[in-house]
Formats: sequence, structure tokens, C-alpha cells
Amino acid sequence: MSTDMPLWLLAASCCFPSGPTIALADAALRAQLRLTRRHPSYRDRAGVPAQVSSFPDPEGRIEGSPDAHRWGWLARHALAQLTTALAPHWESLLHRPRWLWLVLPDEHRPGVPADLPGALRQAMTQDLWPWSKVHVVRGGHAAGLLALEQARNALREASKTSGAAPPLAVVLATDAATDAESLAWLDAQNLLHGAYVHRPAGPRALAHGRVPGEGAAALALMTAPEPSGFGAPPWARLLGCSTALEPTDRHGGRPCVGAGLSGAARNAMAQAGSSRPPIGLLFSDLNGEPYRADEFGFTALRLGPDLRDGWQRKTPAIVSGDLHGASGVANLAMAAYQLSKLATGQGCLVLSSSDDSLRGAALLASAGAGSNLPMEVQAWR
Repeated sequence: MSTDMPLWLLAASCCFPSGPTIALADAALRAQLRLTRRHPSYRDRAGVPAQVSSFPDPEGRIEGSPDAHRWGWLARHALAQLTTALAPHWESLLHRPRWLWLVLPDEHRPGVPADLPGALRQAMTQDLWPWSKVHVVRGGHAAGLLALEQARNALREASKTSGAAPPLAVVLATDAATDAESLAWLDAQNLLHGAYVHRPAGPRALAHGRVPGEGAAALALMTAPEPSGFGAPPWARLLGCSTALEPTDRHGGRPCVGAGLSGAARNAMAQAGSSRPPIGLLFSDLNGEPYRADEFGFTALRLGPDLRDGWQRKTPAIVSGDLHGASGVANLAMAAYQLSKLATGQGCLVLSSSDDSLRGAALLASAGAGSNLPMEVQAWR
């Protein structure tokens, strides 16, 4: 990828309960601030209310059947934030084709509304965003990395067409797994953090598992020879992106040694070639599952020689809850935001596992145009 036209991440957006904007999401990640509540109606098998990370719900939609309008509200919020973040670039974007990759959960997952694709397409139709192409990517947690890979490849092909204005690609993901049907599905698999299960000695709360969450995130990408042609400095540069398949199923009896995740990470780093910066940030989607912990541990051991001394691990699910299908794009958005604040060049590796066999990894690099102010101060400016 190093020999192709550079691909820039112009801006990003992210929203979840403790981080309703990208800056507040970053502040929540740094402060380890999580907002959770007891579900108003769902009780686990011991009769205890389940714990979720959800926005206030005055209309009571979280209590009923899965509602596609709630997903649309989250998606519109992420797109509105992205529009604001792109304001310095807007004049140069007016006449460019705009492509959308819409990341949604697998249609067979419990709790996913049947009319979700149509409702989301309608929610994304706005005068400011006349989409030239719309691609729907469905899957698990790592589907966002697959969409990013597809967008990267499409932009690279478009950059080979002389005389045409480079298109703007938007990757947007949303998920809301806080309804009773979704919680029952997780509870049946013993994946609901804090849920009580019956033991011979009496009910016992699960120490592992997920805190289901809801949220949305979006990325804006474009190719250009140099960042100087933009109306404002881009947030980051995408150096590599790769997906792979994991052979060890999470339902099996053996621990996962991270073969698929390690392969995706190494492919993403190889795409950067000799220009790869030192990797100081590692974003993972650890979510409280022992399977994910095994997978990440083995992967981190393999990646150790490629990480610089003093590297930092970021685990957004601690503050956002498990965002399911939106977690990959949300983690990319938060990683790009942190890179945008760095005054020195640094690399960030984003890893994404999943309930299915898909694994993904992306290597981002800072544009080196940030501020030397502490990140805690920058997030609130």
C-alpha cells in the first residue's frame, strides 16, 4: 500500500452514553468513565435486572421489541457530528462523489430489526449527503474493518482514474443491543456480565461477560498526494487494513491462540512497508470474554517486537459497553482522534475480533499536526 496514493482519514465521529461526542468519548476513555443503568424490564435467570450501557429512553423503546428508529437516531447523530468535523473541508467536498459503507449486524442475530437496512437508508438520506453509492456490510464486531478494507480498495481504484475528482468515502456503523431479545440471547450463552446463574451453592453473578451497549461511529476517508491540499489537517493516515479468518471457534473447548487476529495485524503492518512509524498505541475490543482475553494475549505476544517501548493499550469497551457491530468503527474513530492530537508521528494498531470467524486490523499513523497540550485539556477545548 505504501506505493499507492496516500489515504487520509479527514475526520471521525463517535457516540455512546458516556461519550456522546468524539471529544467526550476520548475523555471518557482516558478517565475510564462508564455510564450504566439497570434495564427497566429484562431480568436474568435469577430475577435480577440486567446491566446495560444505554442512553436515556423517555419513550420506553428499550423495553419493547427491537426498534429500527432507535438505530436510525444513533446513525443520524454520528453523521451530524461528522458533518461538523468536516466543516473546514466542506467547500472542496461539494462536487465530489460521496460513497457510504453502512455497517450493520448480521440479520440473523436476535434483537436485530427486520426492517433495519431500509430504516437506516432513510435515516442517512439528507440534502447535505447525496450519496452516489451505498454499500451495506453486515456481520459481527469486525464488520467495520471489512467495510474499511472495501472502502480503501475502492478509493485506490478510483485514484487511478485520471481527471476524475477523488470521491469521499464514509464508513458508518451503528448498533443497539440493549433490548430484551438481545439480552436474552447473551444471557443464554452466559455472556451477560453480572447476570446471575444457578449454582449448587446458590445463585452467583458472572464475573466475565459483556455489558451490552449502544452507539454509532463514522469515518471520512479520501485519497490525496499530500495533506496540504485539504482545508484543515487530516486526523490520521491509513497505512494498512486487513481481514483474516480465525480457525478456532469461540464455542470450542480449546483456547484461541489468535492465529487469525495475528495474521490480520501482520498483513496490515506489511502494507505500510518501510515507512511504518513506531507503534505506540494498541486499540483492542476486549469485552470481558475469556475467549477474547486468550486471543488478545497470544496476539500481543506475537506483536511485541513491533511495539515501541512504553506502548499503551486502549480498551474502549470498558467505557462504552460492548458496541457489537459498531465497535470496530468506534475504536477506529477514537484512535484517529487521539492521533490527531499528537505533534509527533506515531502509529496506532486497531484490532477487532468477533463472534464469527472474521478478524480485522488497521494501522493508522498520526499526521504530526497536533498540539503539545495534554490530551485531557485538548478533549475539553
